[in-house]
Amino acid sequence: MRIVLRCWFLVLCLSAAHNAFGRECRFEYDPAAVATYYRAEGWTLPGIADFNPSAAPHFSDMPPLNHITGTTAELLPHNEYPYIVEFPAQEFVLNGSPYRTRPTQMKASIVRWKMSGHVVAYSYGLIPVEAHKIGAKWNVDSEAGCLFTATFIDDRGDGTFRVLVPNRLTLDLIPRWAKADKGGS
Repeated sequence: MRIVLRCWFLVLCLSAAHNAFGRECRFEYDPAAVATYYRAEGWTLPGIADFNPSAAPHFSDMPPLNHITGTTAELLPHNEYPYIVEFPAQEFVLNGSPYRTRPTQMKASIVRWKMSGHVVAYSYGLIPVEAHKIGAKWNVDSEAGCLFTATFIDDRGDGTFRVLVPNRLTLDLIPRWAKADKGGS
C-alpha cells in the first residue's frame, strides 16, 4: 500500500509541476551549430555594388554587429532611404536536401566584413516589406514589425558567397582561408 501511495503522490506532484510550469517533462536541447544554407553557384546579393560611399548612412536598420578581432565592418550607404532590395527565388541545400527561397522585398542595411583586405562576408539587416516604385523611388506600402539578420559568407576566398547564415557574423563563422591569410590556422 505504501508503494502505491508513493507512486500516486509522485504522479500527483509531476502532474502539478506540469500544470504549474505549463510544460512537459522531456529531453530538451539547443542546436550545437548555426544552420547554414548552401548555394553552390553563390547567392544573389542585391545592393553590394550600387552603394555610394558619400551617401548619408542610416544606422537605424543596421544589423547587430559583434566585435570580431582582425575584421573591419563597413556600412554600405545608399542614396535611397528606405533602401529596398529584391531577393529573387534561389535554390539552395540545407542538411543535404534541396529547397527554394521565395522572391521577396526587404528594407535593407548592408555591412561588408573585411579581413586582411579581403571581403569575407556581407551581413544584411532586413525588414520584410511590400513596396512599389513611383518613378525611381520606392514607396513602402507595409512593413513587418521585425528586423532580422542574414549573413552571406565567402567560404573559399574566391569572391563567391555560397553560405547563408540566418544570424550575425561571429568568429567561428570566419572561413579558414581568411584566418590562414591572417597568419592563423
